[in-house]
Amino acid sequence: MELDKKDRQILMALQHDARQSLSALGKQIGLSQPAMSERVKKLEDAGVIAGYAARINLAAVGLGLQAVVRVRTTHEHIQRYVLLFQSLPEVLDVVRVTGEDCFVVRCAFGQPADLERVVDALAAFGSVSTSLVLSHPVNKAVPLG
Repeated sequence: MELDKKDRQILMALQHDARQSLSALGKQIGLSQPAMSERVKKLEDAGVIAGYAARINLAAVGLGLQAVVRVRTTHEHIQRYVLLFQSLPEVLDVVRVTGEDCFVVRCAFGQPADLERVVDALAAFGSVSTSLVLSHPVNKAVPLG
């Protein structure tokens, strides 16, 4: 799908506040509510908008400890790891990378014992290196300008 300036404005606005009404969004972008509704529907149907979600304060739900785990393994274990990541509720995000490591995994925990259990599980098919997250100072929207 070819994105024009209005589509990019819509996507930027939705990244900042996906709960705003289509009418309010239309006023912000300069389109009528029906035109806005049609554009958002086209963006959804094309897969440009993959979904909507709430950003959760992890500490507020008892998950005050976060870690980034780097996993190094052999190619034969890649799919095993993907299945393992999917089965662990503490795993929030996984990125497959090039270089010495194979995966970078972000996890959230309620207590250190939970981290220990996940690290032990991840070490089953390779080596792991763990870093605790001190803060998350930058969280940007996708630049579409």
